[in-house]
This record gives sequence, C-alpha cells and structure tokens, in this order.
Amino acid sequence: MPMIAECSSQVRQWATAVLEADPAIQSTQYMPGVGHHMGNGLDDNDDRAAVVITAFLRDAPAPLPNSPTREEIPAFARDHR
Repeated sequence: MPMIAECSSQVRQWATAVLEADPAIQSTQYMPGVGHHMGNGLDDNDDRAAVVITAFLRDAPAPLPNSPTREEIPAFARDHR
C-alpha cells in the first residue's frame, strides 16, 4: 500500500508511476496536508501517518478512502495532484 503525501508533484510522480506499473497494488492512501516527509513532526502529520501504517500492518480497514483508485490513477498523474 503506497502512501502518497501532498508534496511537490515531482516527488509524487514516482509513486504514481509505481501505481500505474503494478496492478498488484490494491490500495493507496493519499495524505492531503502532509508535506514531503510523512513523519515530519508538523501538526498531526506523525499521528496521521502512524494511523495509516498501523491499520495496514493489522490488516484493518484504511482510515482514508482508497485514493487514487486504479481508475483514478491516469487523472491523478495527469493533473499532478
């Protein structure tokens, strides 16, 4: 499960390329409001990242919607979200 931070589109492009290339990826967590580093100590970024990672490790439902979905990946990449 890739976690994609809302940082520069250049950094996100590698994650989007992985999503496009690997059909085995079943879920993605896009973390709006989180910068270049998920664990950066700013605001609640550390806690938000920890909740997503913990849910994944426990095979529990993700706290955020699966985004971008397989169908949304081309638009996500094109719009440099």
